[in-house]
Amino acid sequence: MRTLVFIPAWNEAASLEAVIADVRTHIEGADILVVDDGSTDSTAERARAAGVLVASMPFNQGLGAALQTGYLWALREGYDFCAHLDADGQHPASEVARVLAEVQADRADLVIGSRYAKQTEPLPGVAPQGEDYKATLTRRIGINVFRLLLTLATRQRFTDTTSSMRAANRRVMKLFSENYSPDFAEIESLQLAVREGLRVKEVPVRMLERTGGSSFLTPVRSAFFIFKGLVVILVGQFKPRHAGAER
Repeated sequence: MRTLVFIPAWNEAASLEAVIADVRTHIEGADILVVDDGSTDSTAERARAAGVLVASMPFNQGLGAALQTGYLWALREGYDFCAHLDADGQHPASEVARVLAEVQADRADLVIGSRYAKQTEPLPGVAPQGEDYKATLTRRIGINVFRLLLTLATRQRFTDTTSSMRAANRRVMKLFSENYSPDFAEIESLQLAVREGLRVKEVPVRMLERTGGSSFLTPVRSAFFIFKGLVVILVGQFKPRHAGAER
């Protein structure tokens, strides 16, 4: 079974090498792809120097396009499973490995690593909520709003709709390679996957503060993000279903 771990990155030269090393340590045997989303720093050069696969976008196209590139690569190159994580050091590869294991065991088609899912029992290495990661006030508001609306829209409970620590099988690769939003990819993709009958699951994970760079989300941008996200969820409810992703 072949596995691809892809890392969307935009100007993450400061943290990328450590993230790649962490993936190699905890997800042995997986190929690593860095999707360079039109970075203006040395992100692509550092990825190549680390000896991983690199897909460079001609200019910055946003997270959705970078993630779809990763799913397309995984599908076309014949991988059985894929996972992705942020390039800023917030996602420990040991946690990504646990998320990936759920898909590899065929317990779900798409698995999301959730900062807020409650642990039904103590898990080794998984810190209690909030111990390692503290979201800003505006981010917490957005997360809670999206959590409520997406749960109502899909009739499936979600706790961390904006998490970009995820793992998937070929059914998901096929669906997302053909249908993936350039904006609000994390939210709309969950809505799409549930509507298409895929098995979507959350598992509790530990996340950290970013180790390099800075978030692009300011309070004003966060408010606008929340507003547009609400529109995306509403429109998604009226979109026609696709033919479905084959096994």
